[in-house]
Amino acid sequence: MERSRRYRPVAVHCSAACILLVSGIAGGCAGQDMEREQARQMHDKTIEQVQQENTDAWMAIPGVIGTGMGQHKGKPCILIFTASNTEQVRRRIPSTVEGYPVVIQHTGEIRALDQP
Repeated sequence: MERSRRYRPVAVHCSAACILLVSGIAGGCAGQDMEREQARQMHDKTIEQVQQENTDAWMAIPGVIGTGMGQHKGKPCILIFTASNTEQVRRRIPSTVEGYPVVIQHTGEIRALDQP
């Protein structure tokens, strides 16, 4: 009898720990589902659509020479290529558009090579 009393608190402790572990895992899964749903809602349009819809406006900004798509911190982003790295250009370009990050890349002037 004495032996079972000694082990009983350990069993209760393990059960409580298991409940906490399981609830933590379930809570984590629910959190991931919520993040995925928010990301889906935030990206009703594809990154290609967002880029295409905004390219004309970005190209009208003096100093912007092109747009593209790339990766930023492991996630898709819209790239804005600029000939000049000025504050005026940076102020006119948003950091995100419809949930997609926008990254400015100063490339300098881009010219076609002369034909040999």
